[in-house]
Amino acid sequence: MSHILVIGASGFVGRPLVKALLADGFAVRCLARNPAKVADLAALGCEVVQGDVSDPASVQRAFDAVDAAYISIHTLSPQQAAPGQGFMDVERYGLQNIVLACRTHGVKRLIYLTSLGNTPDARSEWGRERWRTEQYLLSSGLDVTVIQPGQIVGVGGQGFNMMVSQAGRSPTLTIASKTQKWRNIALDDLIYYLVGVLDEARSYGQSYEVGSDDVLTHDQMMDVAAEVLGRRPPVKVHLPVALLGGLAQLVERVGKLPRGAINGLLDGTDDMVGDPTPIRQILPRAPLTYRQAVERALDKEN
Repeated sequence: MSHILVIGASGFVGRPLVKALLADGFAVRCLARNPAKVADLAALGCEVVQGDVSDPASVQRAFDAVDAAYISIHTLSPQQAAPGQGFMDVERYGLQNIVLACRTHGVKRLIYLTSLGNTPDARSEWGRERWRTEQYLLSSGLDVTVIQPGQIVGVGGQGFNMMVSQAGRSPTLTIASKTQKWRNIALDDLIYYLVGVLDEARSYGQSYEVGSDDVLTHDQMMDVAAEVLGRRPPVKVHLPVALLGGLAQLVERVGKLPRGAINGLLDGTDDMVGDPTPIRQILPRAPLTYRQAVERALDKEN
């Protein structure tokens, strides 16, 4: 495969993914609502098609003469939702446009980035709905691989940025559960897996949970981040999730998020752990530990 489309190239994961693909010699195209936001990628040789997954015509243009596509879009990012659309309706409709374009242009290979914790019986609506979108793609007849990371450790990630900000203050306010466990992955390791599965036929039709061997609570992750920053572990004040839930609609309006996006994420506290070992059978590089990932991320920032 030589011509690759990246949907979500302006995002936290999409941008370094494009750079990695270009560095490996692939011809890369991206679909961008605002081409100005990917001007740096265009300067590196990435072709830019203006459009959005909600616009079938632009999706069709983007898929012309490509061999494979990555989908890296996030339901908690600002989306162009139609009146009354829920937070997963935007992504679901976009995926339908993508599958149609694949069939029109004979593109078989799709790699879809989601997250850990997506199951049919997840407590959060977000986890349940993303499981359904994964199943939709896996049953589409295309050569689909689903990559499911936990919290991605890298400057620019919403979760990690908040973690570092909290770790730098004491006391610090958090709505995170005291007991929920997380598996993390360094951004560089995630890119390694995304690029690595591209031409790997054994990954077709598979979902892979990816991450390091560390399983930590939110408080433990914050303490590690504080130590890397050279600070004492902060005193943590845990706020009830219901507090933010009551402000969800306001947060969605201000952040231009689809309806239900905040409560869809907050209404569950399932552990985000999974099993990262199956993908290591085909991509064996040892992932960074959580501490190593934090150190690398903050070192890159400085």
